[in-house]
Formats: sequence, structure tokens, C-alpha cells
Amino acid sequence: MLRILRAFAWLRWRMLVNSLEKTGSRDALERFSLAIEKLGPILAAILLAPSALLLGGLGLMAGYTLATGGSTVPLSVSRYLLFIVPVLAAAGPLFLPAADRTNPVRMLLLPIPRATLYIAQSATALGDPWTLLLLALVAGIPVGLAAGGAPGAALATGVGAGLLVLLVVGISALATSILHLVARDRRRGELAALVFIVIVPAVALLPALLGGEGRRRGEPRPALFPGWVTEAGGRAMSAYPSELYVTGTRASADGDSDRAGLAYAGLAALALIVHGSGVLVFRRVLDGPAGSASRRSRTARPPVILRLPGLTPGASAVAMAQVKLALRTPRGRSILLSPLVMFFAIVAVMTYRGSGQLDLGPFRFGSGLALATFAAFTCLLSILPLAMNQFAVDRAGLTMTLLSPLRVDELLAGKAVGNLLVTLAPMGVCMLAALLLFPGGSPPLWLSLPFGLLAIYLLVAPIAAIGSAVFPRAVDMNSIGRGSNAHGGAGFIGMIAFFVAGAPPALLALLAMRILDRPWLAPALVAGWCLIAYLVGRLLFIPARRIFAARRENLAMMR
Repeated sequence: MLRILRAFAWLRWRMLVNSLEKTGSRDALERFSLAIEKLGPILAAILLAPSALLLGGLGLMAGYTLATGGSTVPLSVSRYLLFIVPVLAAAGPLFLPAADRTNPVRMLLLPIPRATLYIAQSATALGDPWTLLLLALVAGIPVGLAAGGAPGAALATGVGAGLLVLLVVGISALATSILHLVARDRRRGELAALVFIVIVPAVALLPALLGGEGRRRGEPRPALFPGWVTEAGGRAMSAYPSELYVTGTRASADGDSDRAGLAYAGLAALALIVHGSGVLVFRRVLDGPAGSASRRSRTARPPVILRLPGLTPGASAVAMAQVKLALRTPRGRSILLSPLVMFFAIVAVMTYRGSGQLDLGPFRFGSGLALATFAAFTCLLSILPLAMNQFAVDRAGLTMTLLSPLRVDELLAGKAVGNLLVTLAPMGVCMLAALLLFPGGSPPLWLSLPFGLLAIYLLVAPIAAIGSAVFPRAVDMNSIGRGSNAHGGAGFIGMIAFFVAGAPPALLALLAMRILDRPWLAPALVAGWCLIAYLVGRLLFIPARRIFAARRENLAMMR
């Protein structure tokens, strides 16, 4: 078994090295793009070293103070940090690189026992950043206990730490197997992706929104849940993995072997249950079909091409294809629905309070104008995964597009208009709903808002085309996790471009309202800037066309 596990480790290393080696089918720019993407996790691992040393020192201090009867603050801090790890282990395979682990069905062609395959699949969780940091923290606590003169407690705590790590690895392995099982069916995978991308973040946001309800100073915070729910939650929390470990550690330091044994037995039972469930789900993954279920065949209908005003038929076809891509894929639907869910969650809380005001971190929503501005800008930002990778998202479809008699300027214009149409629908709904529900705010600023948003997009559109051509990334728009994200370099450039492009209209509105004290001058200034942004965008599309034309052969090979 150890030889097979070493072979798996060597295989992953060779896959990383091969992805960085020079190949004749890619140019230097694309090799640079791939190197940045592949070296990102390595650089992140290097940056984890100081954090691991810090957490190891925290664990050492917690164990030493626990053995000598000193301050309990280090152990309390460790307790809160440990609380997060099981949650990250369960959610990590959905959103982080753990979701890109190799499908184990392919390994059935090799003479490897299934038990070994499960161990190899589970062992990959040891490379997750939260697991590495967990190892550093729980390794320091027994050392600190031993240094404080409690060797017996150190030995018991070391056993508990091993059980906790084993349980976290099992949670991650179980989540990964469930992800493979769910994503096997295309419809089921799309529904799960939509739930996790849209609904889960919105539900997680609600307690924070409700918890900040306005009240007078000195008044107690109202309870969010009934008393029986809070009591049941407290009882269930005592069986949480990190709580069992902390309870066993404290009991071991106090010499209460019965309580410590009970806590560690609970950890062992949880680890057995989780790994048992993981083995069963893993067998379902191996016994099922290797591919995802295909959709039912339907009678082909002739495509209906909508001619958009101001665009050629070819550019209109590209724009409508981009819109259909967003409507038919989970990641595209999340771009449409995520801002709407967040917007209406904020509206529901503001309506529930009846005060018409809400503080959300640095943002204060005291009128419909502030809410509309925040929601509309969020809608623009949500287009980043699609706009900053607008060519590679088409995969083989881009090759067919390049074979068609389309000019480069038609393709770029169609992509730019298509991305704008994707974000225009949620942006319009948010602004109109905010105006109807909370009509307060300055009318000149309401008129300036559409011009400012359009100016932002006109400047970002050519930058998105350049970033998509320079940093393409083959993605799966049906993916739940990072498999549908744009290249990290392109995403960073797009984020900076959005905020930089948003500064001029905001400053012009501030100039008219506060400095010149002429509010009705704001729409004229922002509209004038919108015209300038259109001209600047046309100029920026000149290098965008050249870069795309120079890289179209490499873009056509993206799969």
C-alpha cells in the first residue's frame, strides 16, 4: 500500500512539473499564464509557513499555560480557531482547489484495491491549507503540556489530536465523494451548483443583517431564535469535533481521566462514522457510470438570431450566444441571480425593521439611492468570471466561431455587448425595485447613476477583452468551485479596472453636489464623462483587437 501511495504522490508531482514545461503547442505568453496559475498554490503554501509557525507557538503556549495553571486565553483562542476547521473541511471541496481532485473512477483500470484508492483520495486532504494549519496548532499543544510538566496529559492530548486530524480528513473525503456523486448527473449538479453559489451565501448573510438591527444604546440585543432552539444548539455544540478535543485536553490537564476518555471516545466514534459513510459513498462513486448523464435528445429547431441595434448580424449572433451561455449554465445563472438574492435580502431586512436604514460593514443604506448604487455595482462586479475569460468559456465553440466569416471587431463587439446584456437585467431590476420601494434620495443622483454605470462598463470592456486574450483559462461553467473562475491574473486586473473606472463618475457627482453646490449639474457632468469613456473605450479596443488577432490560434486550442 505504501508503494502505491508513493506512486500517487509522485504522479501529482509529475503532473505539476509537466504543466510548467515548454510545449510546442503553446506560445510563451500562454506558458507564462499557466505558470502563474500553477505556481499560485505553491506560493500560497510558502506563505502558510509563517502562519503555521505562529499557530504552533500558540499551541505551545496554550499547552504550557494549561499545565502550569496560567492564563486560559491561549487555549480559548485555539478553541475558536479549531472551531472553523471542520466547516472549512466540509465546504472546501466545493469552492477551493480540493474540488479539482482526480475522479477516482479512472483509477479502476489500475490493479489497485478500492481500500487503497479511498486512503489515497483521503490523504489528499492533508495538503489542504486548513489541515496543515490544524496540524501545526494541535502539534504544539502536547509539546506545551510536556514542557509544563504534564507528560501523561501530553500523551493523551496527542492521541486526541490524531483523532481530530483523522476526523477532519474524513469530513473532507466524504464531502469530495458527495461532490463527485452529485455532479455525475448534469441536472442534479446544476441545481447543486445554483444552491451553493446563490442561496447558501444569502442565507449566511441573513444572521449578520438581522444581528445589526437598530436599537437604542443600552438596550439588550433581541434574541434571533426561540429559547428551545438555543438550548438544543448548545447541547449539540458539545458534540462538535473541536469542542470534544478542547474538553478532552482540559480534562487531561486536570487529571480527570474519565471525562477525557469520554471526550476522546466521542471523537473516535465520530471519526468512525464519518469514514464509514465516506467508504460507502466512495463505493457508490466507483460503482456508478464514469460520465455524467446526458440530457434527453430534442428535436433540433432552427436558431432565431435577434438583430441588436447598432450591431452587425455577426456581432448580434455573438452577443446572443454569450447571453444564452449565461442562461444555460449554473455559473452564468449565478451571475444573474446572486445580486438579486443579496439585494432582496437587504430589502427584506430593511422592511422588517421598518426604519429604512441598515449598516452592513462600511456601507450604510439610508435610502433607495444608496441601495441601488451598491446593488448595481455588485451586479457589474458579478460579471467578472465571465467577462475576464470571455473567449475560453466557449471552449470548442470558439474554434467554430473563428472558422466563421466574422471580423475580429465583430467578435469583440458582440462579446462586450453580450456581457453587458447579462448584467443589465439584474442591474435594472435592482435599481427599479430600490426606486419603487425606497424612493428617497437626490433626483439628480438618480439620473446620474445609469450614466455612471455605463461609463464604468465602457472602460472595462476592452480591458476585459485584453485580459481574456492574455490570460485564458479552460473552465467548466457547470462547475461548483474554482473550475468556473477566470484566471487569477485576469480576475485581479478586472477588479482593479472596475474600481478605477468607478472613481471618475463618483468624483464628478461629488463635485456637482458638494463643491459647486449645483445638484442638477451632476447628470450633465456624468453623461459627458460617459461620452468620453465611450471614446476612450473605442481607442482601447484597438490594442485589444491586435492582441486577440495575435493569439487567436492559441485561443482556438483552449479546451
